[in-house]
Amino acid sequence: MISWDGPAVRHWDFPRSATGIAVLVEAGGRLGVEAGTVLRGVGLGPGDLASPDLLVAPGQELTAIRNLRAAVGDRPALAAEVGAAYRLTTFGILGYALLASPTLREVIALTLRFIDLSYIFSTIGVRVAGGRVVVRLDGAALPPDVRDVLVDRDLFAIHSVLGELVPGGLPFTSVAFGGGRPAPTLEAYGARLGVAPSESDDEGIVATFDAAHLGRPLPQGSPAAVAVAEAMCRDLAAARRARGPVGSRVRVEITGRLARGAAMSEVASALGMSPRTLRRHLAGEGTSYQRLLDEVRLELAERMLATGLMSVEDVALRLGYAEASSFIHAYRRLTGTTPARARRPGASRA
Repeated sequence: MISWDGPAVRHWDFPRSATGIAVLVEAGGRLGVEAGTVLRGVGLGPGDLASPDLLVAPGQELTAIRNLRAAVGDRPALAAEVGAAYRLTTFGILGYALLASPTLREVIALTLRFIDLSYIFSTIGVRVAGGRVVVRLDGAALPPDVRDVLVDRDLFAIHSVLGELVPGGLPFTSVAFGGGRPAPTLEAYGARLGVAPSESDDEGIVATFDAAHLGRPLPQGSPAAVAVAEAMCRDLAAARRARGPVGSRVRVEITGRLARGAAMSEVASALGMSPRTLRRHLAGEGTSYQRLLDEVRLELAERMLATGLMSVEDVALRLGYAEASSFIHAYRRLTGTTPARARRPGASRA
């Protein structure tokens, strides 16, 4: 029996790209659910989802999933429909690295190393036994009200990505669902997977496929390209992990509250902790609330100023400053130049 070391991150509470929420909005659109309904309580607008660099807290994606599930009602194949919407391109640089991997064996190893660059909520384990690759998805640590839909969504996302990587798709030889699924759901899943699902006493999902696929060359595999992509994944993962889950969630909450001032007490309450506890968490991650507030404001200011379409006063208002002079002072303190200079075509920051 061969077993991989397992994922580098063994929990679901890691910051993730807002693209995962964009997928939910798109899936809702195909089902007749408006974007505003999916995003209710998420703290983001449709325009925010266009930024691939925007990180969100997992709780925001959970809220979007709950909203979508409530809006569509009793839909047996919802998790399958959402999971099938994930493509290699959804995963950014990780998706490119997977596409450039020479074999499926490298795809699995790379995925487990950089699992926190994905959108997975399940705990994943992969091993080879008896000529079969055994993939196990465990949702025991997930909120009970969305556990099934999240684990099932993850399975179909994996199935979708494998279908892109392997010519003609990669058929599962068996899929067993634990925890109980309604008969209509299992029937809908079987139609999409091409194999009749079974039920098991295990609380997770166990899917298998032929291990002979592991060593077969993938059509777009390139050792040179995957080396470059892997290095980029390593840098991106290191930056996210260094930021820490609390700091990342604070940045997301600040972004959604800037126009209203983004008071620390409000952000702490949204994260379910007191300001004192939040301050202690951030200190442990080597940062502070004011530093994160400055970083978010500066990042957004530079993006808005770079368009040349917004005045300094408009930018200041959107960033939660009471007046433009306060914004100008803060911008000069952080960058050494003024917003007006940064707004000029071809201007560079000091």
